[in-house]
Amino acid sequence: MKEHHFYSSKIKSLILLIISCVFTFGLSYTDFKDENIFIIGILSLGIALFSFGILYSILLLVRTEPLLTVTDKQIIVYNVLRKPTFICFDEVILFFIVDMRHCGIKTSSYICVIMNKPKKNPNVLDKVSTTVFPHLKGIRYSIQTDILNVRAKVLLELFNSRIRPYNLLDKEDKW
Repeated sequence: MKEHHFYSSKIKSLILLIISCVFTFGLSYTDFKDENIFIIGILSLGIALFSFGILYSILLLVRTEPLLTVTDKQIIVYNVLRKPTFICFDEVILFFIVDMRHCGIKTSSYICVIMNKPKKNPNVLDKVSTTVFPHLKGIRYSIQTDILNVRAKVLLELFNSRIRPYNLLDKEDKW
């Protein structure tokens, strides 16, 4: 059983740290005397968000454990601030890449996972999103590949090589 471990990209984490520090210190030295209460609230929110970016990038820089592990049977996604998520290849129908773009420039990349069966206990957000976007009904997980030290296409090929050829059919369904 061969395991593939993928770690956080230290260069991208360092860039995130530098950008967050510049914006946090730039916003914190703003003079709030003559500003509107709305502007003060927005600047305070910006300081809080970029401060979280500093914390998050430091956590990624000092992290020695992998963020993603691929085995023969499952994918283990280790989140920085939450418990790990386990995705079994037996339950997966399809993987595909989604790129987020702004003005034609790719800002982030995700690998989405379509599962055989929907969630047993969907929350309110899942119910609303499947009502508004019914074509996204089977997508239960998405794996952000930007912070990983691997390209999304290489990871997608590795995932697709692990899927059984006839995962589309349930064990009860026969043609």
